[in-house]
Order: sequence, then structure tokens, then C-alpha cells
Amino acid sequence: MTERDYAIRSFKEVTLNAARHTEERMNLYYGKIKELMNNYQDLILENQMVLDELEQECQEKINENMAYALQYMDAYDYRMNLGKLKKEVNNIILIYGLCDMVNRAMTLVKYFTPNFGTEYYDVLYGCFCRHRKMTDMEIMLELGMSRASFYRKKKVALRYLGYYFFEIVVPQSANKRYKPSFPETEE
Repeated sequence: MTERDYAIRSFKEVTLNAARHTEERMNLYYGKIKELMNNYQDLILENQMVLDELEQECQEKINENMAYALQYMDAYDYRMNLGKLKKEVNNIILIYGLCDMVNRAMTLVKYFTPNFGTEYYDVLYGCFCRHRKMTDMEIMLELGMSRASFYRKKKVALRYLGYYFFEIVVPQSANKRYKPSFPETEE
């Protein structure tokens, strides 16, 4: 066997082993990312509801929108419960960090998944990233997919998303700042 033949055979083995490793990792992450994305959608919906309620409360109390109320508080140094405000801002920062990480993983699905990246992205977005829950049937109709195709693509998309999220995005984010910006203080 020549060196070239050995190198070609070895490269094939390395590629095959890498593919097996990737498949195992994707299977491992599938359940985790599915649970995360279901909770992620609930988180988006819950926070949208809270923001809508705050906006409505500002309208009722001062007949202005929330942006005006915050501007007023800043301009007139309105005394308020700073501990509670800091806690809420910290929560928003954490949610923003998670949203950013999910968005980056979905971008990887869209641009780096072989063959159907854009379709996988559309399925994931429809299922988990809308500000209102849609049924799978509504998403299927919107995307023009058959039931079998939709569920197959949803599963594959979640597998890729899990792999990209846990293997690429989370390690990249380990050195980034996605934690509360204010120190926890006891009141």
C-alpha cells in the first residue's frame, strides 16, 4: 500500500468516524433542545404578555406609553424600588442572552445545514419563535408541506439546532457576558 492509498483510506475512516460521532451527538442533544425550545416559546409569550400589561398600565395611569413613563422617571429622578427594577433588568438581560444564543444557532441551521437549511429554519421559526402559538397544522399550511414532510423536517431541524447550539454556540458564549449586570444585593 502506498502512502497516498494509506492517506486516502485513513481520511475516509476519519470522515466516517466524525460522521458517526456527529450523529451520536445530534441524537444526544435532540431531547434537550426540544425541551429547551418548547420552554423558549413559552418564555417569549410570557414576556410579551408582561410587556403588553405594562404598556396598558402606563396608558391607564398616565395616559402615555411606557417609553414616555421611563423617560419621565429618568428626567425627574422618580424614587422607586431599585432592587425590584434591577432584578427585572437582570431577567431581561438573561432572556436577551438566551434569545441571542438561540438566534445564532438558528442562523447556523439556516446557512450551514446541507440541502434544506432554509426550510429547517422556517419550520423552527414557525414552531418556536413566534409571538403567538400556532398549531402544527397552521404551520404546515403556511409552509405548504405535507404532514409527513413537516414532522420529518421538524425532527431533523431540531437535531441540527441541538448540535449547533450545544457544540458551537454554548462553547463560544462561555466567555461572553450573559449574566446579570448588577450585583445581587440583599434588601
